[in-house]
Amino acid sequence: MKDIFAALRPQVNKNIEKAIKDGDLNRKVMPGDHVVTPLERAKYIVTYDLEKKRLRSKVKRIFGNIVANKKTRDIAKYIDISGLENASPLKGKAFIMTSNHYSPYDNLIARHLTNKLGYKNKLSIIINESNIFMPGKLGKILRSVDVFPYAQDFKYLGKRFNPAVGNALKKKRVVLIYPEQEMWLDYPKTRPLKPGAYHYAAKFNVPILPIFVTWKKDEEGVTKYTINIGKPIYSDTKISLAVNKKNMLEADDSFKKSVSPK
Repeated sequence: MKDIFAALRPQVNKNIEKAIKDGDLNRKVMPGDHVVTPLERAKYIVTYDLEKKRLRSKVKRIFGNIVANKKTRDIAKYIDISGLENASPLKGKAFIMTSNHYSPYDNLIARHLTNKLGYKNKLSIIINESNIFMPGKLGKILRSVDVFPYAQDFKYLGKRFNPAVGNALKKKRVVLIYPEQEMWLDYPKTRPLKPGAYHYAAKFNVPILPIFVTWKKDEEGVTKYTINIGKPIYSDTKISLAVNKKNMLEADDSFKKSVSPK
């Protein structure tokens, strides 16, 4: 796939090195990322058609899924899966999938897995609100498929975002969350996980399917990816939500570190 960040890569690498030195592994490192203004949030995010209820959104989703699935098939030959048996207990059920965030295309690799598990066109992706303003073809595809832009707006979260996540899970969809939040381009190791994914897993009593994607170049210089799948992490309704999400986060973090390059 075309490296749309080739020109930015040197600066991104410097930003990553600085963030590591400062001990801030969740810092934004992509230069030029759109900063959403309060006016833009009110106009485009708060009113975003999260569940594709409008006819225009439904039509766009059909074509968006066609394009996304084609691109997913195109890269399938570069993807291996390790631990597929761990996902078997979840087939046909709702769950939250957590993944490292290392590429603007990493959701296609996640889509390859969900398609293989029988969830074709049943993947919902939680994204940062700034991604809604992504330019070019990639931005157009992203806005067409099922994405939930996350924004620090409590009214929006409570009245629209949280119910949309809950409805997606009720429909037995897979909700993809990047608990590292910010994308670190081609960063191969684990980073600290934020609690959001585990909050929703505990809140809606659904399991987490943890994955961690690794990659290496073959003898011909072609990058091959491996989706490492951990065992499902289940919520426990007998304990508090706070303790529940803490336990789930720690279990996910332990798995990801076990397969991450050292």
